[in-house]
Amino acid sequence: LKERPTDGVILDRLREQGKLPSVVNYRAWKKEILDCYQSDKVFETRWHLTDGRVLHVIAERRQDGGVTYLFSDETKTLALESRYKTLIDVQSETLDSLKEGVVVFGTDGRLKIYNPAFASIWGIPARTLEEFPHVDEVVRLASRLHNDLEIWQRIGRAVTAFLDDRTPFEGQMKRADNSFIDYALSPLPDGATLLTFADVTDARRAER
Repeated sequence: LKERPTDGVILDRLREQGKLPSVVNYRAWKKEILDCYQSDKVFETRWHLTDGRVLHVIAERRQDGGVTYLFSDETKTLALESRYKTLIDVQSETLDSLKEGVVVFGTDGRLKIYNPAFASIWGIPARTLEEFPHVDEVVRLASRLHNDLEIWQRIGRAVTAFLDDRTPFEGQMKRADNSFIDYALSPLPDGATLLTFADVTDARRAER
């Protein structure tokens, strides 16, 4: 750098040292970067280096005709995002395999997560749940199979209550079709609310 090389020379040296992305046509790749001297548009890309790092690169022409380059290492950020997505995918697969119905409502009272078992237990179309309705709408739909308003109102209040007012509770519903549903409500640390429903009809009949 003491020799004050051009950015084109710097790119060539970095390529010789194996510190640039592996590209099929280096000349065209390099030209695309250097064209920012003649363009008013900001050049932005990601470099996936051979050592596994990922750099976010921005090049912008200055008013004096020069170009400012900004480089940021996004390797850790992208790795975290990838692990988070994997975790979400695994959790989703786990939820989908459960026989118990599971729903999570956010602090705004709207549905955040549900699994197919919940939709099946309460006869709510998946397309309706995919719109992430408010707990009031979910309660309205579910109450068609169990119209004990006192229980549903308690659930609705718990979902939308302030953090200090939320306490876990559980119980059992006997529906009009003589099926039995165990339910449990648990406040989550982030302010969301977890609800689970389990059809225990067969177990109740076996007890008799």
